[in-house]
Amino acid sequence: MATSSLVPLPQPDQPGLFNPTRALGGGLSPLPPDASSRGSIDPDIAEVYFLVMHFLASGPCTRAFGQLWNELLQHKLLPRRFHAWYARDRKNSGNEDDDGLSLPLSYTDIVTRHPHVEPGHLVKLLQQLLVYNQRSVAALEPAHSRIPTAADVPTLLGAGAFSLLDLERSQASKDVSRWTRQLRWPHWEADQVHGLMLRELGGGFARHHRAPSLRTASYVVTKPAVLVDRIQIIKKLRGHRNAVYCAIFDRTGQYVITGSDDRLVKIWSTETGLCLRSCRGHEGDITDLAVSSGNTLVASASNDYSIRVWQLPNGVPISLLRGHTASVTAISFSPRQGCEHLLLSTSDDGTCRIWNAKNSSLNSRVYMPNPKDAPAMGAPTPVGPPNNQVLCGAFNADGTIFVTGSSDKMARVWDARKWNDDVTGRPNYELDTLKGHENDVNYVQFSGCAAPSRPWVGDMSKEDHHFKNSWSAHDSIVTCSRDGSAIIWTPRTRKYHGKVGRWQKAYHLRVPPPPMPPQPPRGNGPRHRVLPTPLGVNMIVWSLDNRFVLAAIMDHRICVWNAVDGSLVHSLTGHDKQTYVLDVHPFNPRIAMSAGYDGRVIIWDIWEGHPIKVYDTGEYNLVDGNFSPDGSSLVVSDEVGQIYIFGTGPGMAQKDVKYDQFFLGDFRPLVRDTFGNVLDAVSNDHQPLLCNCSICGMTL
Repeated sequence: MATSSLVPLPQPDQPGLFNPTRALGGGLSPLPPDASSRGSIDPDIAEVYFLVMHFLASGPCTRAFGQLWNELLQHKLLPRRFHAWYARDRKNSGNEDDDGLSLPLSYTDIVTRHPHVEPGHLVKLLQQLLVYNQRSVAALEPAHSRIPTAADVPTLLGAGAFSLLDLERSQASKDVSRWTRQLRWPHWEADQVHGLMLRELGGGFARHHRAPSLRTASYVVTKPAVLVDRIQIIKKLRGHRNAVYCAIFDRTGQYVITGSDDRLVKIWSTETGLCLRSCRGHEGDITDLAVSSGNTLVASASNDYSIRVWQLPNGVPISLLRGHTASVTAISFSPRQGCEHLLLSTSDDGTCRIWNAKNSSLNSRVYMPNPKDAPAMGAPTPVGPPNNQVLCGAFNADGTIFVTGSSDKMARVWDARKWNDDVTGRPNYELDTLKGHENDVNYVQFSGCAAPSRPWVGDMSKEDHHFKNSWSAHDSIVTCSRDGSAIIWTPRTRKYHGKVGRWQKAYHLRVPPPPMPPQPPRGNGPRHRVLPTPLGVNMIVWSLDNRFVLAAIMDHRICVWNAVDGSLVHSLTGHDKQTYVLDVHPFNPRIAMSAGYDGRVIIWDIWEGHPIKVYDTGEYNLVDGNFSPDGSSLVVSDEVGQIYIFGTGPGMAQKDVKYDQFFLGDFRPLVRDTFGNVLDAVSNDHQPLLCNCSICGMTL
């Protein structure tokens, strides 16, 4: 007689399908019809029963084990021992259970025949299934761009996108809209260490990666003071001769990149406080910096009409982008997946361009206002620079469109995917023109770009009753101007696109008058006239959750408006001079920071409407700054070439770092060729200066 053996469960690379209807006589629901076409291997249901029984044998459920033993024997559901092929004559061998083909085996017989099958064999098989499922999903779907699956949460009971069954997971993937996936919170894929760090710092973090998190962020926002109490000024450094109007973090927060009016771009380590690279080549002031979403490139714009691209973090020059005929005012890398190398630039020459940042030999896409929107023929021609200087620009969350603000009092929306007409050579024209301001449009931003957007779960607490509002629509735009107002533009439905424009004015946010100062007692002397206070808007940003719009006003206030109904929520006071630095925390929607010409850095609770902590850096004007990507630190820069690094640690690594960090070759003459490439006139080296070069003081 031939001995039988347990048929192994189907391996992941051979996805067998079990038909319970056939195995149990119709006791269970059959699989979907399209499932049978994907495989033809059926596991033996008797072996499944044995594995369940073997698992119970080593556990505390002894009575359940005994009852299952009796029922399996009664219904003959355990594996059987088959006769050899030559003995299968269908004749009874004398055993009443012998059908001529096989004999039933008892539980003890099966354990004796298969000593390699341990009591935890079933658990190991399920564990292998979970591991395979996690690897297969990670290999097919790029990180931070897929919906959560059961691979993210080790559970066998998930449904839809959390199911281990490919059919249910595929259907759940189709049900989630494309933009919802792109605006997913990054810490949905965070590890345990990252989660504990966010909890300690007071940032929002998902309670668990569970099914409701697929469309809603079930996270808790703690009090902002939990984070702010740990932030302090760790180090003050100087590496530039002139004002540092550009200071940003890279995508990891490990480096700070600064650009100054001394024409240098420097890369700093936030961990040690050392200046690692000094990148030279510009002939004018640095006007803007940008880091690619892949964290491999950093671009610098200048008023020398050019853009230079450097490799991050070693500072090796990659390309020189020339084509603008006036100062480059702003640059931004595309957030669109697969287009991380595309760079948007705006210029005082009245045009925008999208470049291939890796290859300067490729032609750029040119965007220019439609001539039909030009002033009438009888209008006087302005003298000097063009009247439609493009002052600012920003992509939307998925990088398909971008918006710009100009000196002609208009904002324009453009298609970032459209190329120039190769036949006629005609540049790209705008999708829509946003008219409503009475002065230069000096700042623009799309909603959903401060951080991935998320809806809210649960009831609002009593202290937040005045914030019971929904969020602003996806691809809404906010613009501000020196005319003392900001405008929220919301997209229209598609049927109106060809008639009245694709965006409509939702709310015109007027800056309220400041509180009047106390009047001195009136005597017999002359009356003092109170001069009007300027109400222009210097900068504007969306809150993290797109519920509010924050603006820095020329009269030193920070105004907070409700983005849903346009009402003024708070008018925050704390600065004594103008503010040009405004940023929101990347994880906690309650926190924002501002820095002004009074040398103060203030962290605000925008829900409660009061400052949480005020840092005094000195007497110099603070001109740029922002939070790090993880929200645990920030950097600000001032008008005399200093940068201030804020963090939550003790700062021991930066304790012995020198204050002045200038290289001997920072300001040596350069030799330039016709293509704009530069060489050091002394060393004939085109590489950036490294941190192991000689560091000297300010007197160069």
